[in-house]
Order: sequence, then C-alpha cells, then structure tokens
Amino acid sequence: MATQTTSMTTSEFAKAAGVPAAGISKLIRDGKLKAKKTSGKWMIPQSQLDSEDVQALKGPAGGAKRRAPAAKPGRSRPAPAARAAQPPELPPVGAPVLQEPAAVQVAAAPEPEARSGEKTYTISEFAAMTYLTEMGVAEWLKTGRIKGVQNQNGEWRVLGCNLQVPDISRLLRK
Repeated sequence: MATQTTSMTTSEFAKAAGVPAAGISKLIRDGKLKAKKTSGKWMIPQSQLDSEDVQALKGPAGGAKRRAPAAKPGRSRPAPAARAAQPPELPPVGAPVLQEPAAVQVAAAPEPEARSGEKTYTISEFAAMTYLTEMGVAEWLKTGRIKGVQNQNGEWRVLGCNLQVPDISRLLRK
C-alpha cells in the first residue's frame, strides 16, 4: 500500500513556510509549486516546503519579505497628530495684524456683483445653462475647476467669466 503525503491548504502552507499566502498562490499560478485542487481549495504537499521558490520568498534574512508601506496618493498634508505638533504660522515681521475676528470680516464682505461688476449665477442657474448637474457645479466650485464667490449667507455664485473657458463653453446648452 502507498503512503499518503500530508497536504496543506494555501494558508496553512504559507504559515508553515513563514511567507505571505499571496506569494504561495502566485507560485501555484506560475506552476512553480506542485499543487492539486481538492474541493475548491489548493492542496500543497508538505514536501514542497523546502522548494527553492518558497525559500526565495523568505528573502536573504530568512524571514518573509515585507514591503515598506507606500504613501497614499494625493496625501500632501501631514497626519493630524503631526499637524497638531507644528507651531502656528506667524505673520511676517512688519505685516499688519488684524484685530477683528474673521467672522466679522466675512459678514462685512460686499455682494459678489458689487465687488467685481461681473454677472454671477446661482448654482441652479449655471446648471440649467450647461450640461452639468447642480451637484457637479457645486463640486467644481469647491475644487476650483470653476470660479465663484460666496455671499454673506454662504451661498455660491458662479462667475460669468467661466462661460469663456473652453472646458466650460463646450458644455453650454445651445
């Protein structure tokens, strides 16, 4: 009678070898490890633990390879804890110091039409003039893709100069 070799699942094999399970799965896909699919799971003979490819996954120090965590794309600001540790920025020497709170200054700002003399539109008016939705117009205002100003109530007004921008003018309804 033939003796049966002990087989392990991918995760059991990876744990026994001290390497990531994803690396073992890749070796199986590449045909570098002999494995057999049983009941929907890959079964790997225990004798494969000494395979050169498995040993290569461990790296030169004998431990599993670990990558340094990659920086998240688009994250330019420091983490909240790092931001809290930074001292507040001071105005340049000789710069005038504002005595009024910022809320008072915002409330005293003139209406957008009076400030620039340029025609402005509400978000819904601008959306009706273009193929953008109101949510799209609001998002583009927040990201700076289109220019606008906020009135005293915090409502956005879209500047008329946006209608001459090529990316916007192609979205105008005819």
